[in-house]
Amino acid sequence: MKKLILYDLDGTLADTRRDIINGVRYALDILKGPELTDDEIKDCVGTGLHALIRKVFRTDDEKLADRGAKLYREHYKKHMLDHTRLYPGAREFLEYFKGRKQAVITNKPNPFSSQILESLGVANYFIAILAGDNGLPFKPDPAAVHHLIEKTGATEEEVLFVGDSPIDIQAARNAGVEIATLSHGFSKEEALREEKPDHLVRDFKELLALAREKGW
Repeated sequence: MKKLILYDLDGTLADTRRDIINGVRYALDILKGPELTDDEIKDCVGTGLHALIRKVFRTDDEKLADRGAKLYREHYKKHMLDHTRLYPGAREFLEYFKGRKQAVITNKPNPFSSQILESLGVANYFIAILAGDNGLPFKPDPAAVHHLIEKTGATEEEVLFVGDSPIDIQAARNAGVEIATLSHGFSKEEALREEKPDHLVRDFKELLALAREKGW
């Protein structure tokens, strides 16, 4: 039985794609950055806000990254819930595990992470929401996973990590915990298969069926 279930946020619990892309486009337009497709922007998501801005502007200029990040934040705080929704079946999956300890580990900064989960009505399921500015290293570093294992007293075998990206798979591997990967998120399925997650499923409905089958 799993005692601690960990989740990524963007592309895993919530489809935040359109609002992130719109925030990035706002910064790109103001600062006259390169013209990128939606997929090119999406593929830059996952390693934190400053990394996202550096990638889309194709720059190592920290001042430019700071300006871009500030503009993104200004836009995103007003529009982060314009299109963002929970993925189908996410609430039912959280409800299935409501008697266990559940937490979010995301490279997305606060206050956005907590505000989104609160607005979507699921924040109360989690004992912790560890966002990208929590003082711990970004995923795929396993520090946040280890922190929650220590906090809850779970063993590695009693942990399930639910994510949607190669970064999540690598974080779980680095922490020595089981990983279930959803292909409904931001990453291409072939990229996920290359990382060889323990489980690869299409959506939360399939993941819930797997949880019941495995006796998690």
